[in-house]
Amino acid sequence: MSKDGREAESLQWYAAYRNRQLVKRRTSAHERKLRRLGALALPRDARILDIACGTGEALRILHDAGFTDLSGSDIMLDPDLRRESWAQLVQTDACEQPFADATFDAVLCMHSLHHLGGHVRVVRALEDAVRILKPGGCLMLVDHYDSLQLRAAFWALHQRWLTWPTTGLRSFAKQCEEEWPYLYDYLDASLALGPALDELGMSVEVAQRGLFFFYWTGRKRA
Repeated sequence: MSKDGREAESLQWYAAYRNRQLVKRRTSAHERKLRRLGALALPRDARILDIACGTGEALRILHDAGFTDLSGSDIMLDPDLRRESWAQLVQTDACEQPFADATFDAVLCMHSLHHLGGHVRVVRALEDAVRILKPGGCLMLVDHYDSLQLRAAFWALHQRWLTWPTTGLRSFAKQCEEEWPYLYDYLDASLALGPALDELGMSVEVAQRGLFFFYWTGRKRA
């Protein structure tokens, strides 16, 4: 359970998340997103942490790309990922990473800010991520931003008749059912995320928006 009292995602959520169509689509999308953030351009011996790493999809892409020093943290560790010898894993709250200052060359948080339990906790997690970055290291983020098109897409996912064509859509709708309460809270507060990122005091290298997601990379000043 997180420090705000919200439990980790349920077994039903993980079952929907592991739908084969969704996994295939996410894997393809994650590689593009990692490239967009600049992660795939890092030295292959860079020490990288993926916060709220989930089933390790981003870590697996990095491993397949030749990265050799990969760590992941999450409030609940995936059993399949735990069996991988190439990943160093730690079970922890995202706001209290058990690593020393200036440990990592890069810290990722992909599609997980909205899972952390509100704006205050998001800010705490970001500040802690900066703490464990080495000077010159990069914080790399991807998540939703509030928009009319995103709200329209979420409205469609609420309509069961619109999700019937594929098992992937049905699984994604089931996954989102558990996320709606905290996801909408996150979106309602998302305007405050920009100032919070500014207050981290990093040199911004990527600040872009796609149709549904923002992409942000900041480098910690020496």
